[in-house]
Amino acid sequence: MSAAARLAEFIVKTSLGDCPADAVAQVRRAALDTLGVMLAGASEPVARIVRRVVHAEGGIALATVVGTSLKTSPGWAALANGAAGHAHDFDDTNFALLGHPSVPLLSTALAAAEAETADGRALVLGYVVGFEVDVALGTALNPGHYTRGWHSTSSIGTLGCAAAAARIMGLDVVQTRNALALAASHASGLKENFGSMTKPYHAGHAARNGILAAQLAREGLTASETALEGKQGYAAAFGGAHALDGALERLGRTWHLLGSGIAVKPYPSCALTHSAIDALIDLRAQHRLSVREIAGVQVGVNSVVPDVLAHSRPTTALERKFSMQYCAAAALAEGRVDFASFADGEVANPEVRELMERVAMVVDPGLPQGAEQQAWSRVTVRLRDGRMLATDARGARGHPDAPLSDAALHEKFLACAGTVLSADEAAGVAEQLGHLEDIPDVRALTSRLEANLE
Repeated sequence: MSAAARLAEFIVKTSLGDCPADAVAQVRRAALDTLGVMLAGASEPVARIVRRVVHAEGGIALATVVGTSLKTSPGWAALANGAAGHAHDFDDTNFALLGHPSVPLLSTALAAAEAETADGRALVLGYVVGFEVDVALGTALNPGHYTRGWHSTSSIGTLGCAAAAARIMGLDVVQTRNALALAASHASGLKENFGSMTKPYHAGHAARNGILAAQLAREGLTASETALEGKQGYAAAFGGAHALDGALERLGRTWHLLGSGIAVKPYPSCALTHSAIDALIDLRAQHRLSVREIAGVQVGVNSVVPDVLAHSRPTTALERKFSMQYCAAAALAEGRVDFASFADGEVANPEVRELMERVAMVVDPGLPQGAEQQAWSRVTVRLRDGRMLATDARGARGHPDAPLSDAALHEKFLACAGTVLSADEAAGVAEQLGHLEDIPDVRALTSRLEANLE
């Protein structure tokens, strides 16, 4: 049986009853976090630009563009919502995928479920099978795939989105196999675009192409049965053919949602900055540090990090999200990293600008090398009086081994959703997401996500 056929069997034959209860609970949390950042990102320039194209292209009004009154075809809605959801880089991550699973998957699942008048159970199941496909492929391909320059959110996530769409749209095994093989040709996304609007666009690109692959396959479009594992197939081209069989064998036996899991972001910047931000905020508070006391900062990171955090001297707000020098300086100088840290224009705080020059990022070979530890770091602060303040190797708050509490996640959602919805409306959506799988018609949810953005 081909790789695409094996995946298709899993996608079509898995029921929500097969999924562990804890996995369903993870989907509820992921939906709460994702819809919050999607609403917060809907007013960002990348989201507005995409919506202008959506308006111009039109489409049958079947699916909601979150934060607006616009309804359009499922593919266009998925593109718009995906770009909005990743606009702040505040959405969750998975360190086996080495990318962002939930924004593309929820953008796909919402649009497909709305168009199919599906219920919450269908949406949740679509997310679960899409996530498992994403992370299985990430396990097979990474880290080589990622370090070669592919943005896994899109280059792998497109197949996860096709899986989610196929399940929600009711494709059979053959159609689903063709959708995955077609999605393998759609898959793309380059890390060289990190720090620009194209990075958040990638999340919408994956969602739209996943839906398109499922739509075309449902109408009878065929694709090579060996598109994934063939000599000139997806895995060979993207760098992981040797590991594909092992990764697929575990589907449905172990659950990636409960294994490598989901890392929720407490800061709106690249996940690879977060452990250092946490450590520096802690050191600042413990030692009551001021910028004038600090002679230098060294942040030890894993070898995958420097090519991602490539903007040592960022010139735009988006580049600052991919700058360890900026994020570390902001954490130490201001004791916080939040939306205000990434306001447009030059860095306003002169202490942050000055301290950036004293931050060095180095590869630390002593850091753990497991997939779940790619984002760990080790921080040393050298003071002018000669003291050295150091932290042990650590992950970040929000990682699966130190998850945000339900209260902290709820607070993050309300803060994000409150940029578009009233406090009462946001609270109502949060309550509804607490029993997502019980919603009888997804439109009962999406109707509450409409607002007045252009």
